[in-house]
Amino acid sequence: MQTNQAEILKNAVHGAPSLRRCRCVPCSLSVYVAATPAPVACPYCQRSLAVEEARRPLAPEAPVPSAAEVKARLLKLYNQPPKAAILLIGTVAVFLLAAAVFLQLRNAENYWYQPMVSIYSLLAGLFVVSRFIIAAFYVPPPHAGFEPTITVLVPCMNEEAVVRQTIERIFAAGYPAAKLEVVCVNDGSTDKTLEEMLAAQTRHPNLVIVDFEKNRGLCHAWGVATRIARGEFIVCVDSDTFVFPGSLRKLVQAFVDPAVGGVSGHCDVENASTNLLTQMQDVRYFFSYKIMKAAESVFGAVSCLPGCFSAYRRVCVLHVLDGWLNSTVWGTHGNYADDRSLTNRILKDFKIVYDDEALATTIAPESWRQYTRQQLRWVRSYLREIWRTGKFMWRKHPIPALSWYAMMWMPIFEPVVMLQALVLGPIIAGTVTASYTIGVLAITLVWSLHFWALTGRRWWWGGLVFTTSYIVFYSWQIYWAFLTLRGKKWGTRG
Repeated sequence: MQTNQAEILKNAVHGAPSLRRCRCVPCSLSVYVAATPAPVACPYCQRSLAVEEARRPLAPEAPVPSAAEVKARLLKLYNQPPKAAILLIGTVAVFLLAAAVFLQLRNAENYWYQPMVSIYSLLAGLFVVSRFIIAAFYVPPPHAGFEPTITVLVPCMNEEAVVRQTIERIFAAGYPAAKLEVVCVNDGSTDKTLEEMLAAQTRHPNLVIVDFEKNRGLCHAWGVATRIARGEFIVCVDSDTFVFPGSLRKLVQAFVDPAVGGVSGHCDVENASTNLLTQMQDVRYFFSYKIMKAAESVFGAVSCLPGCFSAYRRVCVLHVLDGWLNSTVWGTHGNYADDRSLTNRILKDFKIVYDDEALATTIAPESWRQYTRQQLRWVRSYLREIWRTGKFMWRKHPIPALSWYAMMWMPIFEPVVMLQALVLGPIIAGTVTASYTIGVLAITLVWSLHFWALTGRRWWWGGLVFTTSYIVFYSWQIYWAFLTLRGKKWGTRG
């Protein structure tokens, strides 16, 4: 049941922390402040806000990992695996790659038999290999002692179980208190998310809480928080993301360069050891950051700043905010293409980079149902934004531009290629396309091995599970996503 706002303010205790609720009735919006200045006008309609004042009892201190626990967590995330095992698997991977290349060259004269499969296999293989080569030249932004004012935005919907810990970890990350502001947005939650936020506010006066009485979507959660933020830079943290000490300070170092408009931090999966699904996602996350984003960052052209842990130059966000909030798909307003859409609007005129030393962990879906919903939302976001990015990406450096246009078309054709190589080929000709099958296996082994070599996490084979599930099941989502582009749900739990 949704929290009763009047009851929250009724709990007045002498000597307890002061709380002000600034409410706009027409917009069904409230802003709760403690030590920070109260807004005088609604961020949406600019009407004067009605102000109520009360006191709340000091909430019990929430558990925050100690420095020793954090260090232990890092050591668990990154350790050294047996070198002999890596050598063995690496040898197999190299052998398979060589076999795939050999088959491609040997069958060059037979491209007419399955031209789409052959050409796709060649281009996809070259694309992935090029990512590894370019990523080898990646260098994280240097420490420059830069400490600007920042506002951390935390959008929430039905996150009562984790939001308190997320907030506490942000304040415990070691950023100077005088330069740190946290804005949490409760987007129409039906559980006790708001109560957990208010409990945290009694211990952290720099916490500002925005409450939407009805769900308005992730874009609007970010939008209203950006409008009331006082920091020079905006850091977006998902409600189930936990920031490591020192990571907020590291994340903003790249902004010393005035040409940089956004920075992606690095996220690992917090609950990776839970089951096969989370282990699979852990391997995938690592590849998408350490290889894909690292390669894009070499040219300042990271194509998506993930909402779980990224930073923006606030003036850049304000410049594109109205267009971002009011964008439409097929004449209908859509609010799910959040992080990718905002990234593209800023990437058009600024550099976007990646910092693999700014660390955080995020909770990945633990059920296949949640995972499927998340993937469908991500694919819709991709489809919605490819045309926008395509309009300007050609003006970037030739290498990331060519890579992006290649990546633009691969997900669209992949299901058809898979069907032809693994289903129609055996039915018609009685044989599986060897170059495609071996190539997919080889590339998957390479990036799974890379994950194991850098982390030591024993579930490196999760990469094989991801590739299999994606090719057989999830690659087809792109067609359903196209047919349901008007869908608007943004949360895995929402």
